[in-house]
Amino acid sequence: MFGGILSTLRTTVQRLAPAANTLLPTLGGPQTQAIRGMAKLKTHKGTAKRWKAIDKGLYQRRQTGLRHKNLRLRSDIRRGKHAPVVCTEGQKWHLDRLLPY
Repeated sequence: MFGGILSTLRTTVQRLAPAANTLLPTLGGPQTQAIRGMAKLKTHKGTAKRWKAIDKGLYQRRQTGLRHKNLRLRSDIRRGKHAPVVCTEGQKWHLDRLLPY
């Protein structure tokens, strides 16, 4: 769809400034790192909704098992599930990659 427009733009730029030809990406070919820029670090949204960063570089989340079928649990077990869970060292490595910001 934009192939004709881009090729027209490329020929116009080539006529006006030959050095600017190197800045334009080729159609269908690999683009150079200078054109693309640095890769973005993307946040994993599912992890961001469940985990929250706390001090010392750790993360915490809510405990599972409090939505339904709680009557079979003892009351002290149910109350214990209200406390947040802090990540382990193995989880921290993964969470640092999933939550870069």
